[in-house]
Amino acid sequence: MRTASVEDRDLTARARIVGSALERFAAHGYEAATMRDIAAGAGVSTALVTHHFGTKQALRAECDARVVRFIVEKQRVETAASDVLGDVLGTFGPYLARMLGEGGEASDALFERLLEVSRAMIADGSASGWLRASRDPEAQAAALVLLGVAPFLMLDRLAAWAGGDAETGLRRVAVPLAELYTHGLTTDDRLLAAAGLAPEEAR
Repeated sequence: MRTASVEDRDLTARARIVGSALERFAAHGYEAATMRDIAAGAGVSTALVTHHFGTKQALRAECDARVVRFIVEKQRVETAASDVLGDVLGTFGPYLARMLGEGGEASDALFERLLEVSRAMIADGSASGWLRASRDPEAQAAALVLLGVAPFLMLDRLAAWAGGDAETGLRRVAVPLAELYTHGLTTDDRLLAAAGLAPEEAR
């Protein structure tokens, strides 16, 4: 068995810090999460967090970079853009929901990255005939991101509704959402009319 070197342990501590920061930022938001809480979650000292990242803002930047690297890696190995969007939301959903809701340049950059994935999903799906394109594909891309993030914004409510289990709540709402995407929701054109569209304009 190889004994971990000081550098190995240092890298492992850094990864634990980032993991703890992702959890704390998701649970409490950027402003409320503290370096002390993040350190405690990682099982390290606050001084070590400061040693690795310097400031909480730099730690947030590393968390965002982790999400971006995840997207890049998924885009490298996944053949379907829809899988990339699903994977990033499934892995970082609570963090993205909280950070996107807080606004600012970092949140804008994250949202734009998700939009890029969503645009690719729409382009791929439309070209293959798998997805019905909107008359406004850019708004459709934004809507898909918003719908994907929305359940994580209500995670506490979903957990309470599902008997205290957030994972169960997410799995249950995934079914009607899939039905909505696949079959639509209404059986007539009243929602199109409410949006000011004639049925033929939406085709």
